[in-house]
Amino acid sequence: MNAAIWKKAFTDAWLQLAVSSALLLLFSWAFVWLMSMFKIGAWSSLLNLLPGFVQPMLGVPLAELATPTGQLSILYVHAIVVLICVGWALGRGSAPIAGEIGHGTMDLLLSLPIWRISVLVPPAVVATLGAAVLPASVWLGTALGVAVVHLETEVALSVFLPGAVNLFAMTFCLTGITTFISSFNRDRWATIGIAGGFYIVSLMLELIGRLWEAGAWLKYLTFLSVFQPQQLILVPEQTGYAALRYNLVLLGLGLAAYAVAGLILWHRDIPTAR
Repeated sequence: MNAAIWKKAFTDAWLQLAVSSALLLLFSWAFVWLMSMFKIGAWSSLLNLLPGFVQPMLGVPLAELATPTGQLSILYVHAIVVLICVGWALGRGSAPIAGEIGHGTMDLLLSLPIWRISVLVPPAVVATLGAAVLPASVWLGTALGVAVVHLETEVALSVFLPGAVNLFAMTFCLTGITTFISSFNRDRWATIGIAGGFYIVSLMLELIGRLWEAGAWLKYLTFLSVFQPQQLILVPEQTGYAALRYNLVLLGLGLAAYAVAGLILWHRDIPTAR
């Protein structure tokens, strides 16, 4: 496989990865510090004031959230953390095919003496490594915060690992789905828009499925139904078989999306850049 393609894949991704991982590390550290300012009694009273419909949205018992571990588990579903991971998935997934066509460089890449699928492998490997680095940055930020911030009770860092792994699996899955969308597109921003819309619809289906009892079946139409890092952190019985099942589903969907994207790239005609 051409070394230039590997070099290009790392060159295209390193800045986004460096900025994203640094932001996640610092934000996680700051989040631990902010949570340490809430006394457990006051935090528990605040949770008890939440309306009843919030409980199904959270997906975990409020009693589990009223602990230092419960407070910090919010980090793994926090909007900022998820947004950065989704940004990585959309950015890296849209780059290898639609991005190269849009830049007018796909013809040059395919003129090399390599199989077409080789154009997709290096960016996919780099994107997967990045998808692992980002949750690791969240976990390291959590560890750094726990080490330097005083919490009311001791927190075991190992309990957050299932949540970090689930976050990695979700990021990998969305990257594969975005790559699949990219495989039949010619414009990177259109790919990002479609994949972003797909994520938003998936999020809406997940929320409706949680809140509307009669529509609970809607959760099975979205890959986000198996993105449950808080459950895996706070509910011990979920950390065994359920964690394996959730992550295998996400990884399987991501791999299937990559495989279909490779088949489409193998057979499609490459249009000229606009």
